[in-house]
Amino acid sequence: MLNFELMICTRLRLTIASFLLLFLGSCDLIVSEEPNAEAVARVGRYVLYKSDLPDFSYLTDSLSIVSAEYDFIESWAAKRLSLENALNYLSESDQWELDRMVENYRIELYTQAYYNTVASVGEDTLAEEEALRELYEKEKSSLLLDEDLIKLRFIALSSSYTKPDEIEERFKRYNEEDRLFIDSLSSHNYLTEVYLNDSLWVRSSSIIERIRPLTYQNAKSYLKPYQFFSLQDSIGYYYGQVLDTRKKGDIAPFTFAESELQQILDNRNQFDRIDNIQKQLLKDALRKGDFEIFR
Repeated sequence: MLNFELMICTRLRLTIASFLLLFLGSCDLIVSEEPNAEAVARVGRYVLYKSDLPDFSYLTDSLSIVSAEYDFIESWAAKRLSLENALNYLSESDQWELDRMVENYRIELYTQAYYNTVASVGEDTLAEEEALRELYEKEKSSLLLDEDLIKLRFIALSSSYTKPDEIEERFKRYNEEDRLFIDSLSSHNYLTEVYLNDSLWVRSSSIIERIRPLTYQNAKSYLKPYQFFSLQDSIGYYYGQVLDTRKKGDIAPFTFAESELQQILDNRNQFDRIDNIQKQLLKDALRKGDFEIFR
C-alpha cells in the first residue's frame, strides 16, 4: 500500500507541475523585436501571433469568435504583465528558488512520461493470476468488507403484465426454457429491472436502490442465503433468488477484491520496473564514464 501512496503523491506533484508549466508557457510564447503581419498583440518584447490563438471555430457565429479571441489575448497579456512585475518584485534568491522548483518539476514530468512508456510492459496472464492469488492470501486479513455483499439474480416485472404468477414460477424453477422466456420479456418492455448474472458479488446497497420495495430496514429479512423473495408495489412485481451472502467485516471474496488487488500489483510491478530501469541507467552511465561521483 505504501507504493500505491507514493504513486498518488507523484501524480499530485505532476499535476502541480503541469499547472505551473502551462502558466509560464502561456506567458512566454515568442520573443521578437519586430512583430510581423501575423502578430495580434505585444507586451514588451513578447509577441502573441495568430497561430498561437486556440481554435474557436466550434463557436457558432463570428461575434462569439472575436469575443473569445479578445478574452484570450487579454488573459495572455495580463499573465505576461503579472510575470514581468513578479520578476521585478521578487528577490533574486526567491527567483532562483522558483526556477529550481520549475526545473525539478520539468525533470519529473519528462522522467515520469518516460517511465510510463518503458515500464508499462504487460505480463503473462497466468503469472499475473498466480501473483494476484498470492497477494490475496498475504493481504486478505486487511481486505475487510465495509458493507454486506450478495450473489443473486432478480427481475422487476411491470404491473401491466397480466400473468405475474407464471413468471414467478418460471423464475423459481429457472431452467433453460424459463431463462429464454424471461429474456424475451425484455424485448416487450415488461421487465423494468433485470440482473441475472448470479456469479458476481454485488453490494447490498446497490440492490436496495434497484428494488423499490426493499429498504435498509427490511433488507435483512429478504436478502438471506438461498432465499427466494417476491415483492410487489404499485409499479410492479419483484422476484429475486439469493445464492450467497457475505457480511460487513468479513474478508472480501477474491473475485470482489480482484480489481483492488490488480491496482496494488500494477503499482508494485511498475515501481519495481522503474527501480530496475534506474539501476541499469546508473550502471551504464558509470561504465561509459558519463556518471562520476567525486569524494
